[in-house]
Amino acid sequence: MEGTVLRIEQGSLHDGAGLRTVVYLKGCPLRCAWCSTPESQSKKIECGYGQIMSADEVMDEIEKDDVFYFHSDGGVTISGGEALVQADFTREILQKSKYIGINTALETSFCVPYSEIQKVAPFVDTLFVDVKIFTGELHKKWTGLSNQRILENIRRFLIDYPNCEVRIRIPVIPGINMEMTELLMTACFVADLDRFVPLELLPYHRYGMHSYETLGWEYPLGDTPSPTHEEMFGLADQLARTVPHLPVTTLAKTFIY
Repeated sequence: MEGTVLRIEQGSLHDGAGLRTVVYLKGCPLRCAWCSTPESQSKKIECGYGQIMSADEVMDEIEKDDVFYFHSDGGVTISGGEALVQADFTREILQKSKYIGINTALETSFCVPYSEIQKVAPFVDTLFVDVKIFTGELHKKWTGLSNQRILENIRRFLIDYPNCEVRIRIPVIPGINMEMTELLMTACFVADLDRFVPLELLPYHRYGMHSYETLGWEYPLGDTPSPTHEEMFGLADQLARTVPHLPVTTLAKTFIY
């Protein structure tokens, strides 16, 4: 089986437990205004971004670091774009990884039919799901699509796959979803889910500017600044104090999708 791979990064420390190899796939249904990897949006290869690889070729890259996975409790993480746009290819990599004892993680927006999620779910140890914006109208304005499917998929997944560790992530973007009222709605949603799920805040950044220039695209958010560390820790602290029993952390990780 073949898929379109954006790139493969080895030695990541922020995409799951331990030392990890991250496989970034191309293709995404969303068009987030803050997307830091616009080259991942199209499944097509463009401007030299991406390559066609077989699942076995990807596994060859993953297995190069298997000794480090063992000593650090790490593994492989599939990311995007949106990895579930290529659900069959993603399943093949995850299944092969699980078969040889490599821990698996998936980073996703969950903005796909639930049937695509079901293809990969049995082979995922840890799931990271973005809830970018809670207000439906704002989500559609800034990403191009409604968030109804995303929220429904999260609720259903937690019931259907109780053994998978799930973490909800919010990419925090000034002027879009950084207001406490918006963040609080997502935090309350997470706190009311059927089982315990931690919430992670990820700071917006502008590291993808070069990709926009290469593609000949205008950067949608102009001079929007990144949140400061003080602002991020302040938001996490306020959410944790406002919503009882909800663990909230902020990560240094620069989010991709």
